[in-house]
Amino acid sequence: MKRIITILIIFFQVNVSMYSQDTTFKIYFDSLVIPFSLKDIKWTYQQPSFDFIHHLPDDEDEKLYETNKYLIDQFPTEKNHVKYIQLAAALWSLEKIKEAEKMFLNIVNSKIRSYTTTYYHSSDIPGDTTTNLYGYGSSTSNYKNTACLYLTKIYIEKRKFQTALAYLEQAVKKYKVTYTCGTGYHMQKNKYDFLYAACYEGLGHDKKNIEMLLPTCFEWDNQILIRAIKKTYSKDEIQNYLTKAEHSITCIVDTFLSESHGTSHYGTAEEKTDTSRYYAGSGTIMLINRKIDLPYPRLGDSEKVSREYYVKLFKESSFYNALIDKKEIQVDE
Repeated sequence: MKRIITILIIFFQVNVSMYSQDTTFKIYFDSLVIPFSLKDIKWTYQQPSFDFIHHLPDDEDEKLYETNKYLIDQFPTEKNHVKYIQLAAALWSLEKIKEAEKMFLNIVNSKIRSYTTTYYHSSDIPGDTTTNLYGYGSSTSNYKNTACLYLTKIYIEKRKFQTALAYLEQAVKKYKVTYTCGTGYHMQKNKYDFLYAACYEGLGHDKKNIEMLLPTCFEWDNQILIRAIKKTYSKDEIQNYLTKAEHSITCIVDTFLSESHGTSHYGTAEEKTDTSRYYAGSGTIMLINRKIDLPYPRLGDSEKVSREYYVKLFKESSFYNALIDKKEIQVDE
């Protein structure tokens, strides 16, 4: 339940793109029917935290631990391999890190077929008959990929960053998993980017983090990126970059109307659908000598995107405010 609540809070409060099944194109709020009136929404530009290390235990984790803890002192077999990795993940959530680390290491070192196999999963769309043509919605999975990612998190928390990076590289390159749908692809990329960034920060590779993370600076409240910039540039240099960035903002307005649909009194006799029509568009900005695409605009009925809209968005972003010290960011010496 806690995980569901967290997801709902993020969905309704932050400015975040929603990814489609096609990795080449994004669905935004204007292409969705949402169960409340658009007129009642106060759009605010908030960004989710760039952090993918969370211990969120629930009753199922406790139950798994109580019924399967005997596996902690065993090795994985073909018979117990599913419960084995499930227990290891539960131990991580319950912050029983020593036991979880031992089990995940056993998984990575195991020779059993179930752990050395990469599994293919076809499309999960009911009635889909086109999956054999191009693999729409398909994905692969690998138990050792999962184990390596957990070990990466464990060693990041232990501040053993070189070891963490080694396990991350194994997950990404040796035990590779792929997604042909946009949702899976982008979720995986976001997770990998965070883990690389955490390792690079621990190893002092700030310029690598700036290069990797700057293109998504308006998607996340990214404290790793902020710290990397503050360690690399002086206050005067940062202010100069921000001033140049504001002046560099460009905007192209669509020549066609976009639509958003919202439903109020959903599921009742008073159910009503509201439609907002507006002229959207696109914007760009030059940040630290890199051209960055600005987020897709969120507009009300009859509104038109403008350069002023993007300037306001830029100045309200967590990225901008952290760099001008409106938001305190801890910089490790």
